[in-house]
Amino acid sequence: MAEEIIDQDITINDELKIYELGFHIIPSITSEDIGAEFSKVKSIIEEKGGNFISEEFPKLRPLAYQIAKAGRGGKQKYDQAYFSWIKFQAEPESLLEIKKAVEVQENILRFIIIKTIKESTLYTPKPSYLRSDPNRIAKRNQEEKEKAEKPISEAELDKTIEELVIS
Repeated sequence: MAEEIIDQDITINDELKIYELGFHIIPSITSEDIGAEFSKVKSIIEEKGGNFISEEFPKLRPLAYQIAKAGRGGKQKYDQAYFSWIKFQAEPESLLEIKKAVEVQENILRFIIIKTIKESTLYTPKPSYLRSDPNRIAKRNQEEKEKAEKPISEAELDKTIEELVIS
């Protein structure tokens, strides 16, 4: 199905488009060699006339499900992989060549190429006010514990219930 989309794009438009290549590299690659594998993928895009917009260096991540890949020693199953992405600009007719070149890379576990926009897709951390402060959490837990240990009168209980009831 992805080829159909890519083929349609090629026949419709000949101008430069923005694409993103997301890929997993097998985890058996040593951390010293991961840069070389990443460079191989980048050189494929560059050789096919792609211009880089942004990228993320591969990071080892757990996979949502096990992925099997046939290799020299038979089928290997992986539950983690190095994930990376590269956003680039290229002519639509070079996209099929990029796809075919990435497919034959033996250390690529899985990949996807999507058409996207030029705006930044970098991960932005949550604002600090949303992060949990361990000291604040410990203080709140202590206050709740102290409240739970102190007996409450019937009058206080009735007042609290009245405040909670919506009229």
